[in-house]
Amino acid sequence: MKALVLGATGHIGNAVVRKLLSHGYDVTATGRRTDPPRTLVKLPVHYSPGDHDEPGQIEHWVAGHEIVVDAAAPYPVYLGASSRDVISHAVRRTRVLLDAVRRHDCRFVYVSSFTTLKRWEGRMEEWPAQLVTMIHPYFALKDRIEADVLEAADKGVPVVVVNPTMCLGPWDLHDRELCLVPRVLCGEFPASTRHTLNVIDVREVAEGIVKALEADRYGTPTLLSGHNISLQALFSWIAEIGRVRPPSITVPSGLGTFATYFTELGLSLTGLRTSIASLAPMLIYEHEWMPPCRALRELEVTVRPLSETLIDSVRWYRRIGYC
Repeated sequence: MKALVLGATGHIGNAVVRKLLSHGYDVTATGRRTDPPRTLVKLPVHYSPGDHDEPGQIEHWVAGHEIVVDAAAPYPVYLGASSRDVISHAVRRTRVLLDAVRRHDCRFVYVSSFTTLKRWEGRMEEWPAQLVTMIHPYFALKDRIEADVLEAADKGVPVVVVNPTMCLGPWDLHDRELCLVPRVLCGEFPASTRHTLNVIDVREVAEGIVKALEADRYGTPTLLSGHNISLQALFSWIAEIGRVRPPSITVPSGLGTFATYFTELGLSLTGLRTSIASLAPMLIYEHEWMPPCRALRELEVTVRPLSETLIDSVRWYRRIGYC
């Protein structure tokens, strides 16, 4: 069976490519680079470079495949005028992609975010986290795209939607400034918080995606979660593995989140870019303690120890020269 992975050069996308190959799929991997990156170069895939924005490119990619995995939906990382362009582009791109999926009668997998599953109950203590979702465009965009995808599912498109929490593990080639582990190892975070977040290995996310697809788990968002841990404990564990000192300062999570937001907002008004995008602490702030993942249990996906994930992450980033 032929599977197309959009965003195969990304963290989740590359893990999905590897899991599909291990299940016997014939995989086409897409990316913007003319030559495949190091995470794909030795894999038995068909690499198809191209730009989503080119007219007809998505249609060309989708043709001839039975499965399409979208792990490349764009989203605004930084604040500023450019974020509005990213939002409008992302919505148009998703609609073009869904139209192509319908025409070619494909099964579709969309990688969403755990943030779309949060439900507010009107409690007073919820307002700071709810405010975060209102002031950064990332959250509204994720809600909008997932709604469009689920609408397509209601109209008969076989759609798997997965909503992972924070992903760690090997094969990440994001810009270094967006990678948590190497920045901890290089002492680039001045402080941490005791806020609880949920961390999942990217390999479990990939396995969950493939097994959800093979189980025909269509039309309902599927939360994929792993280990609960405070940010302070996570930073300390990463530092211990890497044999460096963790941040020595601990601040209230709300203070750290809104301080980075207003710093970035102020710098964006002057045309400058902050060294720490506010989206990262905002996403952490949206985390909360989660019970053992029901979906992974139903799909018979075993969650590996967090220590293994962190050791593999440190080794990976050092191998590629990020720290």
